[in-house]
Amino acid sequence: MSRSDSLIAAVVVPADPAYLTICRHALVGAAAGLAIDDDQLDDLKLLLSETCSNAIVHGYDEDGQGEISVEFRTTPDEIEVTVSDRGHGFRDAAVPEQPGFGLSLVAQLSDRYQIEPMLDGGGAAVSFARSFSH
Repeated sequence: MSRSDSLIAAVVVPADPAYLTICRHALVGAAAGLAIDDDQLDDLKLLLSETCSNAIVHGYDEDGQGEISVEFRTTPDEIEVTVSDRGHGFRDAAVPEQPGFGLSLVAQLSDRYQIEPMLDGGGAAVSFARSFSH
């Protein structure tokens, strides 16, 4: 999916909801200096929280064993976020026809997104991007 060139930050945290704050702080840092308003940043925080939560709950069945990885890429007018895990991936290696709340939000609030239901070596990844003007 990556149209955005520059990797600004990457964070790897345990698959535990207690670490979502670290991911959100990394997002704020990655967006610093970009022409993004507070409402857009709030949307991005919501999308990040939902995709990280999905990786924890669905990737690892909330057992706390494993990690999630978050990468932030930017261009002067876009930020792209990729959340991945090394859990068991999507059932049958396919995106569900009726996505849950988190994936529905990704579709509604992002300018573009991509779901990789089964990564080589296991796990899944969800990428989303928001454009903004300066």
